[in-house]
Amino acid sequence: MVNTVYSDEERGTQDKESKEESILAMLGIIGTILNLLVIIFVYIYTT
Repeated sequence: MVNTVYSDEERGTQDKESKEESILAMLGIIGTILNLLVIIFVYIYTT
């Protein structure tokens, strides 16, 4: 059985880590989209 009771400090740390992970995930998605746009742009102008 897993103990799911957290102190306020642990909960704050988990919220901060969760927020950081979501920001990093968003940055990764934005970076991927920008890379795809650059690839398409270079492909169009080099053909």
